[in-house]
Amino acid sequence: MKYIIIPTLNEEENIGELIHQIYQYMPPSETMVIVVDDDSTDSTHQVVRNVSKEYPQVKLIIRKDERGLGTAVRRGAEEVGDGPVVVMDADLSHHPRHLPSMFKALAQGADIVVGSRYVDGGGIRGWPGSRIAVSKVATLIAKIIFRVPANDPMSGFVGCQSAETLTKGIDYADFKFLLELMVKNRTLHISEVPIVFQDRLKGSSKLKAKTIGLYLSLVIRLMLESGSQN
Repeated sequence: MKYIIIPTLNEEENIGELIHQIYQYMPPSETMVIVVDDDSTDSTHQVVRNVSKEYPQVKLIIRKDERGLGTAVRRGAEEVGDGPVVVMDADLSHHPRHLPSMFKALAQGADIVVGSRYVDGGGIRGWPGSRIAVSKVATLIAKIIFRVPANDPMSGFVGCQSAETLTKGIDYADFKFLLELMVKNRTLHISEVPIVFQDRLKGSSKLKAKTIGLYLSLVIRLMLESGSQN
C-alpha cells in the first residue's frame, strides 16, 4: 500500500478535487489518502466524507486540540502502515501527476524524495517575482548554513520510504519539516523529482506574513541544536 498525507484547514474548495485527481494518477486499491484536518470551520469535513463514499481508501482525521502543519504530518504518519508515504498540500499547488514519479524514486531506493521546483523540469506558476526571490533566498540560506543535499529544502511535497523515516528525530513545528529532516538525518539517501508548483487558485493561504518569521525561527533553532552537538 502507498500512503498520501494531506493536512487541511478550511480547504472545502480544493480538497475534493485534489482527491479525485490523486486517484486519476494512482490506483485506488493500492493508495490510501489520509486527510488530517485542524477542525475546519467550513465544509472540508463533509467534502472529504462525501468523497470517501466513492473512495473508501480515504481516511479523515479531525484534530480538536492541536494545530499546525508539522504536528498534522506526525498525526497522519500514525495511520501509515507498511509502505512509502508522500506528504502534499491540499490547495492543488502540488499536482498529483507528480505522484507516480515520486513513488518510483522511493521504489528505486531513495529514503527521501523531494518534489523540487528548482531542478531541471521544475518551476513555479502564479507567484510574483518578489515571492520567488524570497523563496530562493531562503533556499540559499539553508544550503549555505546547513549544506543540505537538496535544491529545494523548503518544499512541502515530500516522500519518504516509511512513516518511521518521515518522523525520524523530528520535533515538528508549525512550518515545513523537510529542512529539519535533512539536517538531523545526514545519512539518508535523498532524491529529487522535478515538479511545477502552482500557486493556489481558490481559498486563502494559511501562512502569509508569518512565513518569514517561522522560517527564521526554524533556522535559528537548528543552528543552536547543531552547535550543541559539536
